[in-house]
Amino acid sequence: MNTNLLKRTLTCILGIPVLAALIFLIPQHHFLGLSVLMFICSLLGSLEMSKMLFGKVTLISGITWILPLLQYLYGSSDTATALLLVICSLAEIINTQNGNFENSINNFAKNVLLVIYPSFLATFVIKVLTLPFCNSHLLMFFLLLVFSNDIFAYVFGMLFGKTNAGIIKVSPKKSIAGFVGGFVSCIVICLLYSKIFTGNLPYMNIAKQITLAALMSITANIGDLAESIIKRGAKVKDSGNIIPGRGGILDSMDSILTSAPLFCFFLEKAL
Repeated sequence: MNTNLLKRTLTCILGIPVLAALIFLIPQHHFLGLSVLMFICSLLGSLEMSKMLFGKVTLISGITWILPLLQYLYGSSDTATALLLVICSLAEIINTQNGNFENSINNFAKNVLLVIYPSFLATFVIKVLTLPFCNSHLLMFFLLLVFSNDIFAYVFGMLFGKTNAGIIKVSPKKSIAGFVGGFVSCIVICLLYSKIFTGNLPYMNIAKQITLAALMSITANIGDLAESIIKRGAKVKDSGNIIPGRGGILDSMDSILTSAPLFCFFLEKAL
């Protein structure tokens, strides 16, 4: 077993019980423990994102984490998001006082992306936590769908993907076997968990269970590939180095961030 895989395995062994403890042992106040963890991850993720986009920590990257906090406290972050976008405009107005507008569109777009990713997307994770019918099993269900896709895509890719890799240019190691393995595994986990914990989850017939799992697998992969695009554009291997074997905060939560809006929408509209 190579060193990176060993670190990755140990991180999972230690990290999963911590998440489970936060979910099942501290469900009070809309999962306060997990919410605080999300606030911290949003801040650290924003700082990582700022370094990849601008090569340094910016003022905006230090305040975007208030979006998930406001979502938790008041049930909405729409106004704050709009205000942050206005601040992005003001920042570029100040930045161009030297008369140089050559990179204005690029800088403004980077600041907008910094507001959206990760903090605005993180508000949907908080929205899931604060749903009236959210319980520990529903939350674990969400995380299992995301993680099962990631884990089994990695496993199937290593075992069967050597001859069918390279289909996605931004991530050449990704393989057809990995995508199929993650997709099928996500559906299997969804069906099994729904069957075992029927009384603890909102009712979904089999068709809706398969649809949800399929969509979650797709959005999880989109999150992984989208972050790969950002890292390649920034010419870095990982978003950071805070998590052994995985890299930065964004390397571990990219799939969660892009899956949470879909999961939240599905619970609110499709059930």
